[in-house]
Amino acid sequence: MRRRSRKEEGTNESAEKWLLPYADFVTILLALFMALFALSMIDVVKKEKFAESLRGVFMVMEAPIGDPIAIGEGRMRDLIAAIKEDIIGVEGAFVRVEPRGIVVTFPGAALFPSGSADIKRGSFDILKRLSERLDAVPGRITIEGHTDNVPLRPGGRFRSNWELSTARAASALDFFIQRGLRPARFSIAGYSEYRPVADNDTPEGRAKNRRVEIIIHR
Repeated sequence: MRRRSRKEEGTNESAEKWLLPYADFVTILLALFMALFALSMIDVVKKEKFAESLRGVFMVMEAPIGDPIAIGEGRMRDLIAAIKEDIIGVEGAFVRVEPRGIVVTFPGAALFPSGSADIKRGSFDILKRLSERLDAVPGRITIEGHTDNVPLRPGGRFRSNWELSTARAASALDFFIQRGLRPARFSIAGYSEYRPVADNDTPEGRAKNRRVEIIIHR
């Protein structure tokens, strides 16, 4: 058997020297990854506990990023009670709670003359009080205009119920902005006759369909 030369032995020893530091490096790297993983798991647990605590305090709904999310449940009850008191003298006005939020409904005749989008002066005090309520709570606000299915008279200011319903919502919006509420909180919509809440075949039903709704989103 041929004996290995000193040169060959020295070469093998040099080739194997990198194994020890490499093994140490791999061990340290593994320990680092395990530590990072453990820290990430702790953060997830903390976040979940924080989310659960929020759900217990607030009535939270899913919403797009950037939207205001919730009004505290107690604050919502107080707001509903205050609005009910404010509108108690307005015939046909009422407040209800829906999944989208608090909905304040005014009959069209309570705020506007027939076929007009100019707010009656007699409604100013009610809307002023409502603007104070809206200013005291966070969240988005939508104003919707609705009409019955009776066509408008030709030659009037508005050519259709689409225009009238949208103009009424815009008039209410302008009133609130003039009272100092932030425009960025608001959106408006006009639905004409296409979202009725009653039968348009009777005068009573048509009166219910002519309305303005103010939605305070949760």
